[in-house]
Amino acid sequence: MQDSAIPILLVEDSPHDVSIIERSLKKEQINNPLHLAKDGQEAIDFLRGRTIPIGALILDMHLPKINGMEVLKVAKEIDPEIVAIVLTGHGSLETAVQALRREGAFDYLEKSKDDLPQLIEALRLAIKKRALSLQNHWTFESNGGSRSVDMSNIQKEYKLSKRELDVIKCLCQGDKNKEIGEKLFISELTVKVHLKKIYEKMKVHNRTTLTSKVFSTAMIGS
Repeated sequence: MQDSAIPILLVEDSPHDVSIIERSLKKEQINNPLHLAKDGQEAIDFLRGRTIPIGALILDMHLPKINGMEVLKVAKEIDPEIVAIVLTGHGSLETAVQALRREGAFDYLEKSKDDLPQLIEALRLAIKKRALSLQNHWTFESNGGSRSVDMSNIQKEYKLSKRELDVIKCLCQGDKNKEIGEKLFISELTVKVHLKKIYEKMKVHNRTTLTSKVFSTAMIGS
């Protein structure tokens, strides 16, 4: 996924602060899809309803209904790799340590008109970090709805190459050897060579058992 396609969720109950952040993003040409939630409950409901993961979370600590720390905790349970930037107008060392270390925030910033350059810098880094983590996150459409998988552990366990992952992704989309070759700009013979190596590494015998193994062991939220 390209950096510019990584979705951002801004959770902020102050229209004034939302306006400032939106203007800053526009000025700095950060044009990623931006979603807004005005309270903690709305943010949690939004995150739970997503099939495509949010990349970066900009989170006000002091929110109506459910506070920011609880939202961060739930967000991490839903998606452990979500990258969260916590904002607060009432900063304290204790709260910062809790947000950064215990709850896994990426950064912690005190609100002020002088902090927006820091926010933009932190957001750029957060988006890059998320883009890297999503390289092995795939979402497939099927008759049963969307299915999301994380191939990171499978890649590491079976020592799969980037090209082998590309072939597996095509297989999970239902592509035949010819279609895989056309998509990856390789010959059908090369596709078959890759498949032979993949089957050996993953200890499967055909594409049906391979895709079944992928969906049963790498499904996000399973």
